[in-house]
Amino acid sequence: MVGIGRACLLVAVLTAVSLSPARADVTIGIAGPMGGSFADVGRDIKAGVEIAVAAANARGGINGEKIRTVSVDDKCEAETGAAVANQLIGKGVKAVIGHACTAAALPAARVYAGGGVLFLSTAATNPRLTDEKVGAGVFRMAIRSDREARAIADYLGKRFKGKRVAFVHDGSVYGQGLAEQAAKLFADDGGAVAMTEAFTPGEKSQNNLIGKIQDAAVSAVVAGALQADAAVIAGEMRARGLNAALIGNEALALAEFKALAGDAAEGTVFFLPFVDKTRPEAVNLILSLEERQLMPTDTVFTAHAATEAAIAALAKGGDLAGAAAFLRKSGAATVLGKVTFDGKGDWREASYAPQVWRGDAFAPLP
Repeated sequence: MVGIGRACLLVAVLTAVSLSPARADVTIGIAGPMGGSFADVGRDIKAGVEIAVAAANARGGINGEKIRTVSVDDKCEAETGAAVANQLIGKGVKAVIGHACTAAALPAARVYAGGGVLFLSTAATNPRLTDEKVGAGVFRMAIRSDREARAIADYLGKRFKGKRVAFVHDGSVYGQGLAEQAAKLFADDGGAVAMTEAFTPGEKSQNNLIGKIQDAAVSAVVAGALQADAAVIAGEMRARGLNAALIGNEALALAEFKALAGDAAEGTVFFLPFVDKTRPEAVNLILSLEERQLMPTDTVFTAHAATEAAIAALAKGGDLAGAAAFLRKSGAATVLGKVTFDGKGDWREASYAPQVWRGDAFAPLP
């Protein structure tokens, strides 16, 4: 009887354990360019997410469940973006942070929408990402490129009023869209658009383009181009003795631009999202970055904030629709302060600020 009693007790204990709710990790995906020309961006996205996750786990994770991360390389390409998005869904992710390039972010967003996964892009700026409304769970912790064009036009209006300005681009959806929109806004404001010109990207020399810029006798050149092409333009402008200011997009913030352009990068102006790194919430992030020997870049901060927003939304429980509604209605406390999103999924508090290369570093333009 004693043996039977013990057996019954053991069965009861095992049954109770099996019936109790099991704890399972919550998985957050990290997607971005982990190699190639944009490897620095992928590295910074990964660092921002991992530091935010570590801090959240130290506080108990999400409703007592530990958060883990899994990262993929989207190579900034459309086909790869969709492929890795499917991989992450197969790994059971609840949210994904990243996809810096619009080419990868657009197809990936459709995959996440179909899979019920919360998605916060940290750098994709093409308006299509949120304008197409592929799903309620698609958000952007970057600034739409149409706002960047407005910022460039405003800057030109203040610094180059009454002067001739050239607008050139690489023919890409992003580069052409940015340059043409900035030119239109500048012209609408009464600015003098001397020329708009496309060039072939990837060339070792842009001699023909520089000749046209020289003939146009401009005071500034707005370039919708990636870092390598912008470096060629900067170098050849200076080699010809042209003093026109070079103004570009956020790709010119990459170390590759400075390395390729060398001294010709001096004075180049470009626009980045305004990120307030002086807030009290930023102290722990900066300390964590110092431990990793990483710079406190804007990408790290936006990735960290996007992760905090995703964690707050997931902690509310429920399905994707509930998490999305929380971000739109309530917002989340982050390293950048309270982050809220509009009906499309765009970050409401986003704004651009001009930066300038001085020596080996860039700084906010006064």
